Amino acid sequence: MPPNELSIDVHGTRLRLLSAGSGPPLVFLHGLLGEFEWLPLFETLSREFKIYVPENPGLTETEGLERIESIYDLVFLFADLLDCLQLERPFMAGVSVGGWIAAELAVHYPGRVGKLVLIDPMGLKLPGAFFPDIFAANPSETRALLFKNPNSELARSLLSDTPSPELLTRMLASRQALARIAWNPYLHDPKLKDRLYRVQAPTLILWGDADRLVSPEHARLYADNINGARLGIIEECGHLPSLEKPQETAKHISEFLRQA
Repeated sequence: MPPNELSIDVHGTRLRLLSAGSGPPLVFLHGLLGEFEWLPLFETLSREFKIYVPENPGLTETEGLERIESIYDLVFLFADLLDCLQLERPFMAGVSVGGWIAAELAVHYPGRVGKLVLIDPMGLKLPGAFFPDIFAANPSETRALLFKNPNSELARSLLSDTPSPELLTRMLASRQALARIAWNPYLHDPKLKDRLYRVQAPTLILWGDADRLVSPEHARLYADNINGARLGIIEECGHLPSLEKPQETAKHISEFLRQA
């Protein structure tokens, strides 16, 4: 079944939202490519959960980019979205920058998240760690940072060396949106690590073992600072398991969310 596409006014910011399925509510925040579309991962999860996929501001038709100046602006926006959807304690998941937002939301609103799934989230920085410059990377370099196999059909379909005008527009929009929240400090919140103790939701951390943008060592940093967090590694996978390994990612998420 195709998802429903909704347009919701969140205190003056209009957000597009994809939704389908039935069961416990699961809000999924997408990654840095602006992949606001009905992915195989969402189709699989919608068989067990009522899934909501909101679009981040500044991507394609969504308004409100001019109001976003930090990661906290997105945290408050998505907390307000939960109110608009009348979701009390939904499951929350996110990948890449979406995982970072989900982690921050669970820190600032610990009572609003039922369970938390973080998939290769940005947000933390290991001492002495080096993050590659995602903003300066051309399409082939970006594929190499995000995918285990940068020359796969999937990777090239998302980041072509000769992108169409539509794809180029989406790429530029996503980078502009990311730059507003993750340029300085670069890809992390210096205060987040010391606030992760506030997370009350049972948490699963998933990480692609071949992530070249945010190294797998960051998975342990998250796990060590969230009480009782579980850690799962997805093998032969880069920064975006939601795209590169959707069935394995869905299996990890479903098993974790089904548990009492």
